[in-house]
Amino acid sequence: MWSIKIFTFAIILQGCVMISDFESTNEDYTDVNDKYIPNFVTIGQKYSIPIGSTVVLPCKLNQSEFHNNFVLAWKKDEAVVSAGHMKVSMNPRIKLIPGQSRKGGTVDLDNSYNLEIRDVRTSDTGKYICQLSSMNPREVIHTLVVLVPPKITFMTPAARMEVAKGSTVYLECHGDGNPAPTISWSRKNDVMPNGESSNEKEIIEIRNADRTAIGMYKCSADNHVGTPDTREVEVSVIYPPEIELERRMVHTGIGFEVQLICVIHAEPPANIHWFFGTAQLATTERHSQQNHGSRYSLHIRNVTIYDLGNYTCQATNKLGRDRKVMTLTGIPAVCVFDSAPLGNNRDHYNISWGTLSYSNVLEYRLFYRIQYTTTTEEETHEHQHLFQPSHQNSRKRLPYYTKQYQNQDTWINVILDEKDLLKNRELGLPNSHYRMFHHQNPGEFNPRHHISVLLRNLTPASNYEARVQARNMHGWNEMSPVFHFSTRAEDVEVELSAQPAISKNADAETTSRGTKLSIFYSYIITFLYFVSIIIENML
Repeated sequence: MWSIKIFTFAIILQGCVMISDFESTNEDYTDVNDKYIPNFVTIGQKYSIPIGSTVVLPCKLNQSEFHNNFVLAWKKDEAVVSAGHMKVSMNPRIKLIPGQSRKGGTVDLDNSYNLEIRDVRTSDTGKYICQLSSMNPREVIHTLVVLVPPKITFMTPAARMEVAKGSTVYLECHGDGNPAPTISWSRKNDVMPNGESSNEKEIIEIRNADRTAIGMYKCSADNHVGTPDTREVEVSVIYPPEIELERRMVHTGIGFEVQLICVIHAEPPANIHWFFGTAQLATTERHSQQNHGSRYSLHIRNVTIYDLGNYTCQATNKLGRDRKVMTLTGIPAVCVFDSAPLGNNRDHYNISWGTLSYSNVLEYRLFYRIQYTTTTEEETHEHQHLFQPSHQNSRKRLPYYTKQYQNQDTWINVILDEKDLLKNRELGLPNSHYRMFHHQNPGEFNPRHHISVLLRNLTPASNYEARVQARNMHGWNEMSPVFHFSTRAEDVEVELSAQPAISKNADAETTSRGTKLSIFYSYIITFLYFVSIIIENML
């Protein structure tokens, strides 16, 4: 019975709409009655509502004497939703909310009705028209847009892909939502292979894939509605072993412990073997092998002279093999200059350098010359024999300063014997040519050696270049790279701080203490001198 009434009322309402569309021929009648038709207070708006939310579409008339004589109807697009207080739509999520008006201190219901839609769905998207029944219908139009969170609808590969080195990798991802989501790719805990943090593309291409392309890639769909939707795919690249050496030459000394390191990348994982010369090494009391991730190491304890030589790190998997050779040596490391490029004086310069040696440095060879022109690689090769002493004279003590050529490009060769330097230092004998500094603490051995040499009789305001090499019981190291330094045109003046006033008593006390210390040091120096003579006679 109730459905029949609703159907009948809908037919009547549709007839009213048809009548309202009919153009009246009696214009005078229309003009007279328009002034009695109420107006809308509400204006049409666009509502963007997330799916699942509740929205209330307003429709309010102004208060007039005749507003109760008109019927207010709601339509969605062309379908009638309600007429007056009667809801025609069978949708249980739609509800009419009567409007209210205030008169004095009381609140009364008026002829306005708001439209409430609960649990908004995508099917609710469209235009909602609040229409007033009259000869010339008046209406307010609201537009409802339902916002839908992003959702990834397609991705390939689905979870994991494995390719060979050099192949091209394609990753594809598509999503849906309202508004349409933005698709972006990123790599977990790393940047993309092109160096960017992410790529806003649905399809990305990785050409010539290698081990740097390995990782977990994440597709993200985001339209700022709710939380982004994400999926991950693992990309694995299989390739033969690739070996990297931390150091090609490793320095050590007799009796020390040393570690040789190879960084190995391979997929599938490789089998690792170590060789000394051509002999494969096994685990012994003095040799052990370890690995942490891609870092493989060979530990050698209590190094002997027979352990010095070439070691090979070899890695093999089903796709191939790689091997790298490193040298375990006892010679000093290449010297490194650490003095300031610009000196403080016009005719002398304090040049200093350091090296790493696990046995005592026996001597240094310092070469320097004034730089008239830029030294080319050919010139450096031409004078290279200066820096390669033969085995026959490598231990011969030469004069402190010698010249190799009689032209403007002459290299001045300074021979520094560490044994003599230490002896002079112990005896307190001055040396006008050089000074040596050791950083070892008493009772501790420090393989780092440091020396400072004062070069005199230099040309003011000139550029010089220098090279140096060191020798220990195992031989000479390689010549250092060229170091450039300069002298000043004038000496740098150093301001002396004012001396504090000293009382007579304090001066006398200081003089007495200094005299006692001088006598004490004289005894020590004399004692050390006789000890050194006895040691030399014994040797």
